[in-house]
Amino acid sequence: MLRRPFQAIGLVAMLALAGCSGYGSATPAASSPAGGTSAGGGAGGCAASAAAGTVAVAIKDFEFTPAAISAKVGDVITFTNGGTKSHSATLDQGTCSTDVLTPGASGGLTFSQAGTYAFHCKIHASMTGTITVSQ
Repeated sequence: MLRRPFQAIGLVAMLALAGCSGYGSATPAASSPAGGTSAGGGAGGCAASAAAGTVAVAIKDFEFTPAAISAKVGDVITFTNGGTKSHSATLDQGTCSTDVLTPGASGGLTFSQAGTYAFHCKIHASMTGTITVSQ
């Protein structure tokens, strides 16, 4: 009579261990650029930058202007907070971000690979935009 509960426990333990093993697991898909998709494929590069900006984006009244940004590989996209609250520009995958920008502050992002990158403010998630980087 005690044998059945031990068999059930053994079966559950065996299934749990099988679920933790790598046997039959899927191989992860190739990564796209940080926060976006790429025409060229492979891992992309985004980095915060303090260099002078070549593309300007204003942050005011809880929106990015423009929200659809076009830049070239190597351009520095400078986000300037003209509002009264702190904001950021953070890629949706969270792999690249400006610092938190207090009112009047600026921060930049630069990309080393072409692609389309969705971003948002990590403080105010309803603030969104896209960055399209071309060669």
